[in-house]
Amino acid sequence: MEDSPKKPTNGDLLLRIVTDIAEIKTDLKSVIALAGDHETRLRELEKARWSSAWLVGLLSAIVTSGVVAIIVRMVTQ
Repeated sequence: MEDSPKKPTNGDLLLRIVTDIAEIKTDLKSVIALAGDHETRLRELEKARWSSAWLVGLLSAIVTSGVVAIIVRMVTQ
């Protein structure tokens, strides 16, 4: 004879739901903790980018002036 699978009782289903909710709460707490840390890291990266933005402008000006100086020397010779 074939044994049919035992149907879960309401108590079994309720216990499974409670266990799943407990796992979800644990996962949610870790996600919230990471999200706060993630936001802090993003703010630090933005701050670092803006504090070094002047360097990119300066390097761009130096390279441009070098190219212009080379072109002017070539034209005047």
